[in-house]
Amino acid sequence: MRPVYASRWWQVEEHDVVHADGTPGMFNVLYCGDGVTVLAVTSDGELYLIREYKYAISRHILQLPSGGVDDGEQPLQAAVRELLEETGLAASTWTSAGIVHPYPTNVAATVHLFIAHDARPVQDPEPGIDLLRVDRGTALDLIAKHEVTHAASLACLLTYLLHSASGSPPTNGG
Repeated sequence: MRPVYASRWWQVEEHDVVHADGTPGMFNVLYCGDGVTVLAVTSDGELYLIREYKYAISRHILQLPSGGVDDGEQPLQAAVRELLEETGLAASTWTSAGIVHPYPTNVAATVHLFIAHDARPVQDPEPGIDLLRVDRGTALDLIAKHEVTHAASLACLLTYLLHSASGSPPTNGG
């Protein structure tokens, strides 16, 4: 293993490997820390999405509130903090909706998915974030039209929508 790059948020390593066919090779691994993605659901069943500019892809996207798990913080603590910071929303009850590995070929990170039930505004959203409140049908339509492209948001939304349609809570991780 050779460290290639390190910053406060990212570390990249090169690893010498032997492929399945016995030939030598090299593999890069990015360590960026774990994260959270939160679906906020109102008491009447509507869902909150955010629209935010993403520098790496040079455009605004629709997604769910998301962010990193700070050192010493549990994923649920991070989810509560991120939801409040980004959207100004708080929630009464929280449910785990499992985990996703966003790009497991090269990225060593887990994103913890949460459902925030009975979400309500308690302060203004973070500057630069537009808060959208949609019904289930609109959420499905946005997904079908590829207007939600953030992987963890898709996983969280679809997990919730599938389980809420069947009347059973998510069981993968929570």
